Amino acid sequence: MSLILFYLKKFIGYMLMPIPLTLLAMCLALLLMNKWPKLAKLILFCAILLLGLTSWSPVANSLIATVEHDYPVFNIEQPVDAVIVLGSGHKDLSDTLAIMALGNSALFRLEEGLRILKANPNAQLFVSGYSGEMTEPHAEVMRRAAIELGVQPNRIKAFPLAKDTEEEANMMKPYLEGKLAALVTEASHLKRASIFFEKAGINIIPAPAMYLGSEKSDWQIDANAAYKSQRAFYEWLGRTWQWIKE
Repeated sequence: MSLILFYLKKFIGYMLMPIPLTLLAMCLALLLMNKWPKLAKLILFCAILLLGLTSWSPVANSLIATVEHDYPVFNIEQPVDAVIVLGSGHKDLSDTLAIMALGNSALFRLEEGLRILKANPNAQLFVSGYSGEMTEPHAEVMRRAAIELGVQPNRIKAFPLAKDTEEEANMMKPYLEGKLAALVTEASHLKRASIFFEKAGINIIPAPAMYLGSEKSDWQIDANAAYKSQRAFYEWLGRTWQWIKE
């Protein structure tokens, strides 16, 4: 049952992203065009406006800014016992280095995690993430990528069964009792992730990685801007769901 709810949550969240929401609205407008043409035109106009605004850089940067600036960049003079790099995504590639299979977010997260790890030679590196539709768990790809970048294998603890941030926090809790950990994830995801780890009783210092937004915007309408808006929508929905559960 929990697995069904997990995928249902993912599906609903996906359909409420700007582009799928726009397509749903357009389909609805087409269905209503003959019976209620005025309503259909209004829905179609709103769909086009939503797609246009969320794909426009000034709007996208304003939206992503609402979820990216909760915490400052991690100060490496602060000692920690563990560095947690939360799961992201990777490509299913064979006969290549693990580092080449990591997605952009995973690369930025791992880079920031290793920056902190380098300043704490006795700290452990925790990586996480399940397989999803891939042939191997994301945590394993992250583990191999960290080894490729010079981390000793005995310093890495992988959590390949964690499907989301809440499960990551609960699975890591037994290994972090009485310890201080740097929590590394995308800047936009960090507030929600920190709440899950603090609720689990884990003592963490947030460490943002991969800022998507920019203080200065061009005037382009493009996929990059649409992705920023999507990330903002995703975090708003995630924080709302987190608030409802609490």
